[in-house]
Formats: sequence, C-alpha cells, structure tokens
Amino acid sequence: MSNSTCQSTKLWLMPEFGNLELFRAEAICYSYARHSHPSYSIGVIEAGIGGNYYRGTNYLAPSKSVIFMNPEEVHTGYSAEELPLTYRMVYPSIDFIQQIASDVQIRGFPYFKDAVVQNKVLARDILSLHVVLEQSNSRLAQQSQLIEVLSDILLNYADIKLQSIRLGKEHQSVRLIKEYLHDNLSSNISLEELGKITNLNRSYLIRVFRNAVGMPPYTYLNQIRVEKAKRLLRQGISIADAAIMVGMSDQSHLTRHFKRILGITPGRYRNMSRSFKTN
Repeated sequence: MSNSTCQSTKLWLMPEFGNLELFRAEAICYSYARHSHPSYSIGVIEAGIGGNYYRGTNYLAPSKSVIFMNPEEVHTGYSAEELPLTYRMVYPSIDFIQQIASDVQIRGFPYFKDAVVQNKVLARDILSLHVVLEQSNSRLAQQSQLIEVLSDILLNYADIKLQSIRLGKEHQSVRLIKEYLHDNLSSNISLEELGKITNLNRSYLIRVFRNAVGMPPYTYLNQIRVEKAKRLLRQGISIADAAIMVGMSDQSHLTRHFKRILGITPGRYRNMSRSFKTN
C-alpha cells in the first residue's frame, strides 16, 4: 500500500484537559510504523476499514467501530483493503483517565482488553464529543461531554490492571535502558553504553527489551525523540533546531521519523499547534 495521504489530517492539543491530544484523518491511505503512545488511545472509525497490528494480532475495524488502546502498547495502523480511511482519535493522559476513574469509584489502573468494540451508540457519542472539542466555544459543553463519555467508557469497557501501567514490575534492565534513553536522547547512544549500565551482552539486551516493550531500543529512542520534538515545536522552536535538540542528524531525519509515526510532517504539526493557539 502507498504511504500517500489522499486527503487531510489535523492534530491539535487542549491544555485545559491535561494536554489532551486529538487527531482527525479524512480519507487517508496510509500505513503507520510500529509505535506506541504515552497516553490512552480512544477512537472511532467514520468510513473505510481501520487495520491495526496489536498484541500479536491483526485487528480490522469497520465503519462505526470504536478503538481502544492502552498506554505504551506497541501497534501499527493502516487503511485496510485499499479503502480511504476516515477516523477520529482522542489521546487522554494516564493522569486524566485516573482522575475520571476516581470520580466513578474505580480503583486501580484502567486497562482495555478489547482493541475493537462494536457499539454504534458509543461510536456516535465519541464522534459527537470529538466535534464538540474541535468546534464548540462552550467550555461547559466540552467539559460535560468529555467527562460523560470517558466515564461511560471506563465503567463499561475498562478492566482493572493490578500492576501500574507506569510502575509495573518491568525487567530491571528494561527500566534502566528506558531511563538512559530518556536522559540522553540527544546523544549518539551506542549498544555498548546500554550494555555497561545493564551488564547484558548486546544480543540478549536487544531481545529482552524487544520482548518487554515491543520494539528494539533504537526504535524506542526514535519514538521518544519525536515526542520531545512535538513539545519543542509547540513552543515555537524551528524544525531544524528541534531536530538537533532531540539528537536527529538534521531536519530531514526528524521529518522522516515524525511522519512514519504520526502520519504528518513536523511542519504541519507546528502549523497546527500555532493555529490552535490563535483560535
């Protein structure tokens, strides 16, 4: 399948809701590289068939399907059966979801077992919420629908994960590698450095990390570099400067990985962020 975008995409941020990120894609033909999100992912398919490789299984989500994904879980995404795909996504942070969970008397860490759910009423409610968050100027309408929809989702579709999503008992070496990559993302990190902090040989180190995280260390590093670049671009940093600050070799290097993961270029993301701030 071609990685061309047939029509349009839009991504924007709502700081008042815990930096809630929203994404809308209209009639796209695209395949996303393996990646994960630090937030929850909740979406609805409006047209076409959404495909995801997730937890070792391929999932197909036809029109009116609801999508659920947990933080840090690796997946791909693509428009299936060569059909243009239209969908909307909401990315609430772990902290924001936990606030809602506490409000509805849910203890522990909400965890979605089902990646695709067929519920036309819920799909309609998520679509309505997304439109309100994009178009309405009423803070009360935005707050009310967001809380109502997320509460309904948690009460009906979330199990309680006994281990914290963020603080679960990861292999100690995996935790050390993650911390090192986050702390040194602008450096030209080598496997030898990771081997020194974990006392693991290179082959075993890669295997342990891939099994735990779903991707090898270099792919994880590129992902956190893109996340850092997003924050810098929202602050008004130029693409070229952001690329250097996050350890990419140049602007084209950042653009390549940015688009593979997010489906849009850093330039479009920066313009979208500016547009949001001026609306």
